[in-house]
Amino acid sequence: MTSKADVRQSVPVTVDVHTMGRSFDESAVDRWELNAARRALRNLKNVAGGQVMMDLLGEQIDDGDRYHKELVAASGGTFRESRTEFTVRGLSGTRLAEWFGAQAGTGRFQDKSLLVNAHPEHYVEPPAYTGGMVETIGGHLTRFKVSVARELPAAVSAYLDASYPVTLMNARLGLDDGTTFAYCLHQARDTDTGADVVVRVIYPSAAPDSMIEGHCEHLAIEFRSWIRNAAAATR
Repeated sequence: MTSKADVRQSVPVTVDVHTMGRSFDESAVDRWELNAARRALRNLKNVAGGQVMMDLLGEQIDDGDRYHKELVAASGGTFRESRTEFTVRGLSGTRLAEWFGAQAGTGRFQDKSLLVNAHPEHYVEPPAYTGGMVETIGGHLTRFKVSVARELPAAVSAYLDASYPVTLMNARLGLDDGTTFAYCLHQARDTDTGADVVVRVIYPSAAPDSMIEGHCEHLAIEFRSWIRNAAAATR
């Protein structure tokens, strides 16, 4: 027998909001909340940036170093990809590559705010690095250097797709002691309406599915931000 309490509990709760004679549904409040969270996060990154942030996260970064070294050791030089693809309208792959090259052609973003603010889990650019980040990868805080890869191991370059002729970046990601734990392969191609873009991070094959799938989401957030930045800069 179903009680009135059971019926009440099964009905989803919805909320409408009214401010100064205007009415909004919950999707508007969700947007306000997200914008407020972004403002708060930007403020915290500005106030506690640089070495202050590095010191606060030190133990977690050390744990991340150990985690990624274990993956490298367990993989025996074999790899798997984390891949995210974009269909872009209104911005060509060529223009995106020009913007990306101007910003990060050396492995370091010229405008640091575009790097740090591209993803909520981009914590800080390590002050001692000439290109790099502390971010969450596979649930672990990871401090890494970014360097442009002039040559790639054959097992890594095999992931490149010749149908995407525009190179955004090929890069090596290294831990503080120089251990290479991943590679970035970012490509694009022009279309009649804009671009197709494919971005990959090539990880050691021992990386768990949760890490691979989680970084697909990370790439989606990160590169959508940069695509929007590129579009705004090239108008």
